Amino acid sequence: MVWRGSTIDPKNDVAAAAVIEAFDLARRDGAPSVECYRAGVEAWRRIHPDQSAEYASKQAVALILAEKVSLRVDE
Repeated sequence: MVWRGSTIDPKNDVAAAAVIEAFDLARRDGAPSVECYRAGVEAWRRIHPDQSAEYASKQAVALILAEKVSLRVDE
């Protein structure tokens, strides 16, 4: 099987709010980055227990990156 990426926008998923909330809570608690992402993935998997761990992780991380990461270009 070849992974072709998802065409579903994770920002529109019912799990989106729970993922961002879990990520933010872990950040406020001072958790290392990996634990913050893990909290988001766990929130996704609670809402979508039928999805594979790999797919759920990719969706949750894509959502977190889209919501929380911004690129800045210095001129």
